[in-house]
Amino acid sequence: MIRRTSGPEGLSVSGVIDYYNLDSFARSLNASREGEGDLHIDLGQLEFCDVGGIRVLVAAAERVNGRRRLVLHGLPSQLQIVMTAVGWADLPGLVIGDAEGVDG
Repeated sequence: MIRRTSGPEGLSVSGVIDYYNLDSFARSLNASREGEGDLHIDLGQLEFCDVGGIRVLVAAAERVNGRRRLVLHGLPSQLQIVMTAVGWADLPGLVIGDAEGVDG
């Protein structure tokens, strides 16, 4: 499930991101890219994310082009390990935030 949040602006994602809902996830992220300030993504309730989901997050962070940052909250530790190992955690437009989620 993906829902918009307003405090701070962003999305809250729960359940699974995989092949079956990857396009919907990408569309939600792309629709949220415009705006001011950082875009916060709450992943605290994420149960599973395949590599396609990680790539969607990375692509979104690359597309913000310095205008704003993609801030990931509650990123599961196994995803953080993968993103760090391949160097994606060091992207200028991506911030791995605190373990707590954002309020909607």
